[in-house]
Amino acid sequence: MIKTVMKFAAALLCALLLASCAAQANPPPEANQPPQIESSTLAMSDMAYKPADSSGIIVHDFDLGNGELKNILGQDVPCPLEGIIAAPSGGGPYPLVMIFHGATRINSIHDKIYAGFDYLVKQLAAEGYVAVSVNVNVEYTFDYGESLNYEWAYQIYKQHMDNLERANAGKDPGYGVDLAGKIDFSRIYMIGHSRGGELADAIVRREQAEGLDRIKSLLLIQPGTLIYDEPYPDIPTGIVLGEFDGDVPEDGQYIFDYIQREPGRKAPASLVYLRGANHNFFNRAMLADDGTSEKNRLTREQQEDFLTHYAGAFLSMYAKGNAPWGIWDVKEAQPVSMFGYAVTASYFQPGRRSLLSVSETGLSALQAGGAATVSYTEQTPGPGGILFHHPGGSMNDRTLPLYRIGWNGTDGAVSLPMQTTDLSNFSALSLFVAADSSDGLNPPGKPQAFTVTLKDGSGMLRSVLIPAGTSALAWHSGEAQEFEGFDTTFTVWSGQMPLGELRIPLSCFEGLDFSKITECSILLNQTPSGAVMTSGLFAV
Repeated sequence: MIKTVMKFAAALLCALLLASCAAQANPPPEANQPPQIESSTLAMSDMAYKPADSSGIIVHDFDLGNGELKNILGQDVPCPLEGIIAAPSGGGPYPLVMIFHGATRINSIHDKIYAGFDYLVKQLAAEGYVAVSVNVNVEYTFDYGESLNYEWAYQIYKQHMDNLERANAGKDPGYGVDLAGKIDFSRIYMIGHSRGGELADAIVRREQAEGLDRIKSLLLIQPGTLIYDEPYPDIPTGIVLGEFDGDVPEDGQYIFDYIQREPGRKAPASLVYLRGANHNFFNRAMLADDGTSEKNRLTREQQEDFLTHYAGAFLSMYAKGNAPWGIWDVKEAQPVSMFGYAVTASYFQPGRRSLLSVSETGLSALQAGGAATVSYTEQTPGPGGILFHHPGGSMNDRTLPLYRIGWNGTDGAVSLPMQTTDLSNFSALSLFVAADSSDGLNPPGKPQAFTVTLKDGSGMLRSVLIPAGTSALAWHSGEAQEFEGFDTTFTVWSGQMPLGELRIPLSCFEGLDFSKITECSILLNQTPSGAVMTSGLFAV
């Protein structure tokens, strides 16, 4: 295959349309002539969403007094039932969205950290939800001890549910807004920022353990690591990470990968790595930019704008039942930006089929030719180090098995073994890949590009150019930093390099017999040199 692909690689360098996977047809080969390669180019697009007009929405502060909590000694723990709420102006019943803030410097359990999401509460009410952001400071102060498995957060949640049910029945306990008949308690959607994501996750688990299934999705913004022996809640889950997160830069990716490894999972999950974002600017009450870089930063207003768009889009699918699109539609290439902001996006769809699993013993099945080399590597990320998805091992095992593909010339090719040859029931190839910015083969600041080919049982070849600018192959900023160990000097890349999903719709390979795909190859014919890492190839 390598010789055949390299022999006809020149046919892939023709002019290609970037607007879609538009095929450029070639005439049929003459008798006794090898087949030519029809080629197309992967689309690069922005994912759009138009938020509703929120100008008429009023956000109300509420204080329902002190709730009831006790510590492990049976002592009373202060539990202010405070928060902010907004609701659509009429009609109903509407889905309920609960928002949980994270931890920051807390001077009092009455600090209004929850009010930092007033912009999101207002927008969600305009979108057709009753939205509430509540005070959970007591989980973070340690002034009264510590709750076990976020028991206090669950009790706070339950007491708010009781009060919201009274308000829904026309007996407002003090929310300050008419909620009579407005809430559909069979449809609840959770949003958690930072450690608030841990609280939201714990509440979903607790409700499910009690036989309740009213919480329908979970949106985690810069979440901390959640370590559990049991699987994550099997509901649609979205994760948003920031490029310049100075708090928990890796944890959301570990959650996403842990979800991917769970056997029998039925619900999808998505991950968005937002370029230029930091941890704190999603919450107005968190004042400092927690990152360190001074370049290419998003402002607080931009991060708020992104989150209002993303939350609206996410809930439009999972709360309103709109058809998948953008990052959630496997028939489309992953967008390179969302709502005008640069992202690297990944999506897990249950039922996908592994075509290439990464292991040291499997390396021999890969075939490299020309200027290409392949090798197996394992990387263990740490604070400020290289950040990749990790497809195997336990939550505490952060060793990342990866194939490294390098090239120094434009005639390289790598043939990937296919564990499944029948792709007729799938919509796309899904390659998790990243350009390794720490490798000297990648010119600083330059993205990578290559070509992917498929061959069917009749010998027909089709190819798709993956152009520079595709987010999964973007350059990630940083620099090599040397540190002294006990006996040696080691080098760490200062930035992060997240693996992203390079999704190629099978419609881009038009004309192939997808019931018998015999070979898949990567042609390294677009840039003079480069190095990429991959953790696996799937059919979705």
